[in-house]
Amino acid sequence: MTGPTPRRALVTGADTPIGRAFAHRLDAAGDELVLAGGSRDALEALAGELGGAHAPPEVLPGDLADADDLDLVVRRLQADTRPIDLLVVGPAPAHTAGLPEADPADLRAALDRGAGAVLALLRAALPGMIARGHPGPGGVITVAGVAAFLPATGAAGLDGAVQAYVVTLSESLAQALARDGLGITAVCPPPPGTRGPTSAVPLRLAPPTPDAVAATALADHAAGRALSVPGVPSRALVGVSRLVPHPAARVAAGHAPSRARRGPRGPRPGTALVTGASSGIGAAFAEHLAGRGHDLVLVARDVERLEATAERLHRQEGVRVDVLVADLAEAAGRRRVAERLADGPPVALLVNNAGYATAGEFVDTDPAALRANYEVNMAAVLELTAAALPGMVARGAGDVVNVSSVAGFLPGRGSVYGAGKAYVTALSRNLALTVAGSGVRVMALCPGFTRTEFHQRLGQGRSGPSWAWLDAERVVAEGMDDLEAGKAVSVPGAVYKTIVGVTRLVPRSLLRALAARSGSGRG
Repeated sequence: MTGPTPRRALVTGADTPIGRAFAHRLDAAGDELVLAGGSRDALEALAGELGGAHAPPEVLPGDLADADDLDLVVRRLQADTRPIDLLVVGPAPAHTAGLPEADPADLRAALDRGAGAVLALLRAALPGMIARGHPGPGGVITVAGVAAFLPATGAAGLDGAVQAYVVTLSESLAQALARDGLGITAVCPPPPGTRGPTSAVPLRLAPPTPDAVAATALADHAAGRALSVPGVPSRALVGVSRLVPHPAARVAAGHAPSRARRGPRGPRPGTALVTGASSGIGAAFAEHLAGRGHDLVLVARDVERLEATAERLHRQEGVRVDVLVADLAEAAGRRRVAERLADGPPVALLVNNAGYATAGEFVDTDPAALRANYEVNMAAVLELTAAALPGMVARGAGDVVNVSSVAGFLPGRGSVYGAGKAYVTALSRNLALTVAGSGVRVMALCPGFTRTEFHQRLGQGRSGPSWAWLDAERVVAEGMDDLEAGKAVSVPGAVYKTIVGVTRLVPRSLLRALAARSGSGRG
């Protein structure tokens, strides 16, 4: 007579203190384990420590920033033999340097470990879990951090942006998959030895032990909670942080109140580079900037529309308009634009506008489409900003506008689009803190529904009342006004300003409940 089938759990980052704590907790509960992490020696030593009541732990060493190593873990999650019931995505290594000094290759590797790997692992694990059902509280636990909710400068600001993505993606999928009885929980511990995430919020916390983090996360996951914040001080800090306006965060980061409230004011001359410039908000930016006398570099995939736009603007406004054809979903395309920003004639304004979205449920979306979404909406923003900022800081002037979305403030139901925009907004806000006083401005532009081709390409109609829809020209005009006023975040339209303001006051649990009542989000 055989006993019940044990639950099988795969833990990434098992060579970190929190990952080890999860492994010990799960082993003590009788689960079979698969241990993944960067150090084979550490994983094998951990496997030797565990009881392995049902089977010795499997070991999968590798760097999740490496495509081949990540593929090994993906294939293990997709395997039908000894399938995985619980995935614990452990903490990613922290960034070692912030912008503008960080090495671009290191920045990209850190983004891939912290965000790209989470996306790939969730997409690999969830369809099988749904199809099989799962013993015990199955599903996913992702390890993010309280930096997801707090302003931060330097390397900690980059960590915070990645953690904002992980939290928003986890919350979004938790709503979409609740009907399947599948739990997804994001756990947000403070960093070890915390003094706030690196000086932006100078509050001293006594961080919980790794074992306490694992115990709290597993208990919250079993209780069906989408968000787990271990420790009363951390929960209080996260709650208060949502009410702190960005100007106050600048002061907390150590900037004098006179210049902490806003960045430098006023318009600036110089060449502007706009991605996604062949249509929609990008085309509106090109029109607006050409009308103000800016020479332009227009970037998009559609060469015919791009050249037609360039010829028309040159003829109408008398400005120089260069065309740079590039697909930002491809490494070669991103590299071409980054080289123009870093090594070409100076660019005074970078507008990261290119966007990518998919329709339908996350678990049904082609992984290649999800990857393209990640490359365009997140990786391209980081890589192009990293290429532009050093020269701007050295010149003591320059602007970066990252087109985000109101969706980034909401845990949308099953949407990676909103999670990517949460990353862009957090990255922009934290970079604005980092470069304060340098003469460089960084701003996230967060429109709501806008009359462009975006929804048509997804096969979606324009839902909702007409007054909820903004013209692209208005979005750009309000965004540029806010940039020139020194703001770090711009939300065009009174309706959307109100919505974003309300999200800061409403508990996240209620926001998730409201999202769950809505239709499926864009993948």
